[in-house]
Order: sequence, then C-alpha cells, then structure tokens
Amino acid sequence: MKKWKKILLSLFVIGLVVGGIAFWYVDTKKPADIRKMEANFEITSTKLVADFNANEDSANKKYMDKVIAVSGKISDITVDSSKATVILESGDPMAAVTCSFYDDEASKVKQLQKGTPVIIKGNCTGKLMDVVLNKCSITKN
Repeated sequence: MKKWKKILLSLFVIGLVVGGIAFWYVDTKKPADIRKMEANFEITSTKLVADFNANEDSANKKYMDKVIAVSGKISDITVDSSKATVILESGDPMAAVTCSFYDDEASKVKQLQKGTPVIIKGNCTGKLMDVVLNKCSITKN
C-alpha cells in the first residue's frame, strides 16, 4: 500500500477512536445536581412572576436554565408517592411559581405547610401558565 493511503487509514482509525470516546463521555455523563450548585439569582416569587409577565423574552434570557433561589409563601403542596410539587404565591391570580422536586426530596416536602414562607432552589425552565422550576430542593423553611 502506498504511504499516503496508510496515513489516511491511520487518521480515519484515530478519528473513530476519538469520536467513540467523546460519544461515550457525553452519553454517560450524569446531569449536574442542582442541590450542590450556587444559585445564580435570589428572588421572590412575586418578582419572578412579575418579570415574566412584564417581558417574557427578556425574563427567559435572564432566568432560563439558571439555578434560582426563590422565596415565597406556599399556596399548595402535592406529594404523590415520590413526586413532590410546591406552588408559591405570586400576588398574580393567573400565575404562580411551580416547583418540582427531586424524588428523594418528597419526605422533606411532606413536612412543609401551606401558608408558610420557604426558600426553594431549582432550575428555571421558563413560563407556561406558571413559572416552572425543576430539580428543586428546599433551601430554608
């Protein structure tokens, strides 16, 4: 075989190996644990909903996919087996902040009571009807 064919074949094999390693790394990498991350923002539930209501595009750019610590008063709590959700009041009758928790946080959520203040940290995924935080944990109750 000619020398240039051997070089091309070697480069192709090296490319396959490097590509395989990169694919394996990305495929097996676990998502970040929000509980161990610092919050990018600390904000009240009222202010967070007001920001989204005032300009949703701007709020998405500011808060989307960021870790946020939201303080507010609990308006509703739902715990189904290992799924837990807390809704924080916003002062807006049409919107609130919905917080979905890690599965192993359900026991902590069961200890919360409606009407009490709480600080919840989670990943903001934007606004549907409510502003949504996922992978939440209780920072302070």
